[in-house]
Amino acid sequence: MDLGARIKAARKSAGLSQEELARRADLSLNGFADIERGYIKDPHYSTLVSLADALGMSVGELVGEAADPGKVLAG
Repeated sequence: MDLGARIKAARKSAGLSQEELARRADLSLNGFADIERGYIKDPHYSTLVSLADALGMSVGELVGEAADPGKVLAG
């Protein structure tokens, strides 16, 4: 699933319109819609932070990273 689809699924799960999520994340509606539609494939990290905060989730959850806090990376 691409980033736009993940954001859309999270937004719908939260019961928010595009306009409401854009407002909560302090983004323009057009800019937000472009991210959700996949026109902007690599938004700035601060934008991801704003969206994740507005959705009550971490950036990792939003972008689909697997979280395993007990796992230690071997070097």
